[in-house]
Amino acid sequence: MCAVSRRRPPHLVPLVAAFGVVVGLATGCGAGFDAQARKVPGPQNGVNASSGQVRVLNAMVIAPEAETAQATGSTGIVLMSVANDGNSDEEITSVQTNAGTAEYVGPRSVPAGAILTFGAGSAPSVTVRDLDLLPGEEITVKVSFTNTDPVNLRTLVLPATGDYSSVTPSAEPTVTATPSPSGSGGQTTSRNPIASPSTS
Repeated sequence: MCAVSRRRPPHLVPLVAAFGVVVGLATGCGAGFDAQARKVPGPQNGVNASSGQVRVLNAMVIAPEAETAQATGSTGIVLMSVANDGNSDEEITSVQTNAGTAEYVGPRSVPAGAILTFGAGSAPSVTVRDLDLLPGEEITVKVSFTNTDPVNLRTLVLPATGDYSSVTPSAEPTVTATPSPSGSGGQTTSRNPIASPSTS
């Protein structure tokens, strides 16, 4: 189900006392991760930024703590909302990070006046594979659009504990060998689809 809301919620994510307010660097100008940034204080745990008619709200990445990451490998979940304050629809073309491969699942259209919310177990969702950062470290997230300049945000990786303990990533995609049609003398491979992150 597409997580689109036409009402702006007063609070997207509860405050976590251990981290307080994240003061991040964010910008909607420039196409690269190293584009000139400006400071934008986040009212919750994440970072806010805007570009034209689009606002990215409370962006953060949730990842396992160091001990879990060392045992299982680190995978992060991007939590954020994208609000379209304009009179025309917008579309997200990609979400990227500077510390892993971001896999986007779900709808990309952000209707005029609507909010598209990303999370675990929702559609859309963004999973960061091979995340090479740990909770407490800074990460850059770049959100690109069809008609609006990209939004670049520098925010924190937060631990999957407390209010975020249920934020868990989907399983890694796997490649399985299947028998080839009779007489072909070989094998074919199929890739299992990537499921949306769950909150089990």
